[in-house]
Amino acid sequence: MNDEKIGEVSASSSSSDDTDSEDEQDFAKINDRAKRHVGWCGTEDSSSSQSSQDHHRKIVIWPPPSVSSTAVVRSSVHLRNVNFGNPKLGGKMQLYCRTGHHLAVYPDGKVRGNSDENDLHTYLEISAAGFPGQVKIKGLLCNLYVGMDKKGRLYGEVEPTSDSIIFIESFRNQYNTYLSRKYAHLGWYIGLKKSGKMKRGPKTSFHQKAVQFLPRRNRFQ
Repeated sequence: MNDEKIGEVSASSSSSDDTDSEDEQDFAKINDRAKRHVGWCGTEDSSSSQSSQDHHRKIVIWPPPSVSSTAVVRSSVHLRNVNFGNPKLGGKMQLYCRTGHHLAVYPDGKVRGNSDENDLHTYLEISAAGFPGQVKIKGLLCNLYVGMDKKGRLYGEVEPTSDSIIFIESFRNQYNTYLSRKYAHLGWYIGLKKSGKMKRGPKTSFHQKAVQFLPRRNRFQ
């Protein structure tokens, strides 16, 4: 009987030893496994978290730029602050086009060129329109503003708050150009043909003589 009990005890101890050794081997195998990337569950280590954040980090610009605003900036690279000269004279001047005519505004709402520098319809007043480089052009005799319609035609506008009368003044090659703010994305400028007729916006370009004006203030001194 004693021998049988001793045999059972030794057998049980040996079986427990085998089980412990097998557990240790299984645990070692588990440790040898390649660690899975568990970033999806929010438990990744700090180094991998930092690298993944750097990889996926994006720069957000707010508010996003609109197409029209981008076009205005692109078309107005050479904008400058408008200098209205002598404070006593304000913004009173004539705009002489390189085609040989002065910009003139008439009571019937027509805007065209006039080669006679003594014509009172060529007397203009330019005022700021809020932002640097943005101006309004008003005929002093008829009190109408130079505007541009949806077809690019110049006309005399009565309403001083209309967005059609705001132009972006820029300085190019010693001359001023006036780009319609409303149609800046189309590149429409105030222009006068050699005949003195107004030039429609779609036919204008910044390098044309028809859109280049020289301010003259000698009539108001």
